[in-house]
Amino acid sequence: MIDLFVVVVGLVLGSLLNILIIRLPRERRLWGWPRCIRTGQPLRWWQLLPVLGWVLQRGRATDGRPLPVIYPLVEIGSALWLWRLYDLYGFSPLFAYFAFVGAVLIVTGVVDWLYRWIYTFVILGGALIAFIWGSIAGAGWRELLLGSLIGGVGFLFLYLLALILFPGKSAPFGLGDVYLAIFIGAALGLRHLGPALIYGIFMAGIVAAGILLARRLGRETPEYLPYGAYLCLGVLLYVAFGGYRL
Repeated sequence: MIDLFVVVVGLVLGSLLNILIIRLPRERRLWGWPRCIRTGQPLRWWQLLPVLGWVLQRGRATDGRPLPVIYPLVEIGSALWLWRLYDLYGFSPLFAYFAFVGAVLIVTGVVDWLYRWIYTFVILGGALIAFIWGSIAGAGWRELLLGSLIGGVGFLFLYLLALILFPGKSAPFGLGDVYLAIFIGAALGLRHLGPALIYGIFMAGIVAAGILLARRLGRETPEYLPYGAYLCLGVLLYVAFGGYRL
């Protein structure tokens, strides 16, 4: 019964995160009744039900246009995230802490995937909260501070290098990725920074290699690789696989 309760709470959390994912890039406001992303009409209560609302609409708005499948995936992913955290840590301070960290990563990763943008106030504000919260929880403020500094400096170097090697919009790194590395370092600490980043870097590398191969074969490929989304997913997988230990 407790597992079911955690999953339901995770679905509700995912629904709330979807509101942020939709409103930050499209509406730039957080208050007011949610509206359909296609028609702009206020949503009915049943349309707000996690996953079920999307299914009942058959994945389409009232005008027939398809609704992105990413939204029910966010809700399912959030439910799985909370369920895994409960499995690892029970209802402990680490459960609450990583629920917050995961929420920031999910919002940041999905927005970067959809809109190619990482919001500075979300990721740096989250880094400050993670640093304070993690220090209180016993991670050690020096460990978290060093993680954020080294993560930020390391990705700043990659960002500057990318500007030289890939001028223009094809650059694989942006300042948002630098801020994201600061958040990851502040959330996990120096010891976990490298292993957590490897997950995302490895996945992004495989995708990038696939894109290069497709280009050589003369196929149309995307010009932009949402690197931040892979980094976010990598950290989530690192924690979910039990990689984090104080």
